[in-house]
Amino acid sequence: MSTVLWSNLLIDGKVESDNSDLYALYKHADKLEQLTQKLGLPSFQSACDTTDLQFNMDDDAELPAGMTSTNEVMAQQGQWLTLADGIRMLEGLLANIRKEKVRFGLLSNQHDEVVEELEEVLAFAHKGEGRAQKFNFCVVM
Repeated sequence: MSTVLWSNLLIDGKVESDNSDLYALYKHADKLEQLTQKLGLPSFQSACDTTDLQFNMDDDAELPAGMTSTNEVMAQQGQWLTLADGIRMLEGLLANIRKEKVRFGLLSNQHDEVVEELEEVLAFAHKGEGRAQKFNFCVVM
């Protein structure tokens, strides 16, 4: 089992996930964060929520009363960007990574995988326009 990111939208207080494993984005999160800082974009790391990971790592963790999933906790207490900021971050990253042909990885270049995953997430985020209020990545194990 590996750790990945899933992209999520918050729609009327409920989490809608694409349930797609985004391994390259998780693996290169630090570099993506550096790029957002350099480009003056909303922070990549500030969009990464660890609610699910925290509950899965702590065997004694119990969901708050009345909640049946970590998505419910994340909806209320998680890290989120506004949808507009999430889309701006994704579009800015994609444009820069394509233009500058940014390399991801030391031994092999995973540029194409990062671009493909960013395109997938951006398409998912755009589907939420007019319905979703917020966007995030959930760290899933």
